[in-house]
Amino acid sequence: MEAAVDIAVSQIKEFSRWEELKADPRFKQPETEAAMKRKWEKWRSAPDHTNVLEMWKEAGVEPIELAKKRGLKLPGDEKPPLDPEVAKQLSALREPRNVQAIHLNPLRRSAEHGVPVCDLQLRTYSIRNLEFFADFAMRAAYYLGLPAKGPIPLPRITERWTVPRANFVFKKSQENFERITMRRLIQIQDGHPEVVQAWLAFLAKHQYYGVGMKANVFQFEELEAQHRGPEIVGKVDKSKKDPKMMKKVEELLNQDQFKQAFAQARAEKAPEVSA
Repeated sequence: MEAAVDIAVSQIKEFSRWEELKADPRFKQPETEAAMKRKWEKWRSAPDHTNVLEMWKEAGVEPIELAKKRGLKLPGDEKPPLDPEVAKQLSALREPRNVQAIHLNPLRRSAEHGVPVCDLQLRTYSIRNLEFFADFAMRAAYYLGLPAKGPIPLPRITERWTVPRANFVFKKSQENFERITMRRLIQIQDGHPEVVQAWLAFLAKHQYYGVGMKANVFQFEELEAQHRGPEIVGKVDKSKKDPKMMKKVEELLNQDQFKQAFAQARAEKAPEVSA
């Protein structure tokens, strides 16, 4: 270890201005306590560049902009000029469109009719995961050709529990727990049901950790779909009824007693006509 230190010191003495720095009074250690106090007071009275910058900013002065206006060179501005051919090649280079789109907001498609087809609700306890997966869902909807609306912030769900830490005489020593669930809503409009199912399957396959999904899918049918059963024209369809029971009903209806009772009840319910 000592040999390595000696080698490092010898290299420093050889490749640096060791003798000049050693002779410089600024780096000379004070020999007495009074000299040390004088040096400390000198350092305290010397301006600190960080404090000076903060004072300028509080006064409304921007040093960098002021230096640029007055044509002063800042540290790091001394860069060698590039070769014209290299500069031309660098200007011709660009990132792919899909890489550029990552740094921008997700694209959206406008809905023609505005009919809701699917409501996707995302839930999580971490806002970072929620925002990331909501952005991912919006981009997937755009590339699948689905008009998406959102993400719409929903009210938070706050749950609290109080649990005793111990029993018996220590029952008053309790501990409180809180859980906050954050939610976002993404609504798909004017989308084909099969494309919506493919979108949900894609999100379920690449689901981000800590984010739950709940989807409400709406399906629409034609009005004529309710009348596609067997048509009834002029008579009751007896194909699905018991023939014996129908025969007994006909006999009951053809009895004279039933006809008289039916006629009497009908006459009693009929309104009286005044002269």
